[in-house]
Amino acid sequence: MTTLKSIDAIETLISTLAGSHESAAVKSDIAIAGTALSLLASTLIPSLAPSVDVAGIDAAVTKIVTGITDLRTAVAPATTSTEAVTNA
Repeated sequence: MTTLKSIDAIETLISTLAGSHESAAVKSDIAIAGTALSLLASTLIPSLAPSVDVAGIDAAVTKIVTGITDLRTAVAPATTSTEAVTNA
């Protein structure tokens, strides 16, 4: 059973939003939660609703979350220039 790409995209978004404030323990917890959610969704959705296109939904959610991550990165101030001004 493969990991849903949308879960990976959500993990990336969380890491992007947390930035340098995210500890190794938090990263590990996010990865475990993502794996569990992916396995749960991959197992239950086809059983409960066989007509649902899990791959199609996964692809769409991946595009949405990746777009949000890209938007956040584009509008975020550059850390290096902020640090240079603060430390000057």
